[in-house]
Amino acid sequence: MPLPLLAFLLLALALAQRLVSPEEVARSQVIKRALPAVVRIHGTPLSAGEGDVVGTGFFVSPLRIVTNYHVVQDLTDLTVRLYDGRTFPAERFAVDPGIDLALLTVKGVQAPGVLSFSKAPTSSLPLGMGVVVVGFPYGQGPLASYGILSGIGPLEVPTPDPTIGAEVGEYLFTDAPLTVGNSGSPLLSLQGEVVGVMADVVGGPSGVGGIGVAVPAELALQSVQDLERFGIPQRGWLGASLVSLEELPPVLLRAVGLTTAQGAMVDRVEPGSPAARAGLRGASRDAQGRLLALGDVILAVNGTPVKDKVDVVRRIARYRPGDRVRLTLWREGRRLEVTLTLMARPRR
Repeated sequence: MPLPLLAFLLLALALAQRLVSPEEVARSQVIKRALPAVVRIHGTPLSAGEGDVVGTGFFVSPLRIVTNYHVVQDLTDLTVRLYDGRTFPAERFAVDPGIDLALLTVKGVQAPGVLSFSKAPTSSLPLGMGVVVVGFPYGQGPLASYGILSGIGPLEVPTPDPTIGAEVGEYLFTDAPLTVGNSGSPLLSLQGEVVGVMADVVGGPSGVGGIGVAVPAELALQSVQDLERFGIPQRGWLGASLVSLEELPPVLLRAVGLTTAQGAMVDRVEPGSPAARAGLRGASRDAQGRLLALGDVILAVNGTPVKDKVDVVRRIARYRPGDRVRLTLWREGRRLEVTLTLMARPRR
């Protein structure tokens, strides 16, 4: 082999070894495979005067795209733009506000790429594992960012709309840089599986003092399967509006013998719901809505103490329709236990 050619090959090999570690190779391959499946979502808000909204989604089947519910909640004229610039109309197929998820149907094209959800339990994901996010921050992209799985647990900070995502018991947290427009982006492992759906950034842009928040794949996959089959999610539903004890005047709690602010009061029971069938009692209020007497207070679900109304909803949502759940209640100055059979949340 001529010396100049040999020298060139050795230099190329040296550069490759210096610039491409095994982790960089895996990361690059994940991004390359994800790009055809990730789309930019665009729509016009229903409210006049608001600017157009842009988010991210990704194909999970030839015609279906997963994104966040809050991305498409109040949008019309939905379109999706593929990584190659082509744009196609889309429409909502089904939504799951409880975990902030929506399924879209795309018209006129089949997916140039499809991503698969990880089937691994959320609890098996190791902290510190490398993760990749591919999306459209500020509508630009698709762009990729990289970080680690920073933590798994409940979201403790308040959100703009507490009804969206209220049934997510545990989120995934990441330090991968994210910003506006990344909502609905896939959170990918270095094996190329979707381990989460990005939903929010807490405390500012992730990577700049903020934390990226994702719905775990285990929960998202269950929701997608339910939406495809039934059109609505099939998580457990109690059928009662709740008020956290910490929101109530302490004097009312003491009046019925409660010495704790941990728990949730049943405020209103929906007719025909699991709560109604189990005989749960709601609060008494006057014509102006002022509280006259406490309803049943939920202290524990299947023996596990609850902190507040959000905790109750999240624990109930871990079960499926038909499951039997035992509630520990405080009623008229004494503890008692009631077992109810859960139902699916009715279609609205």
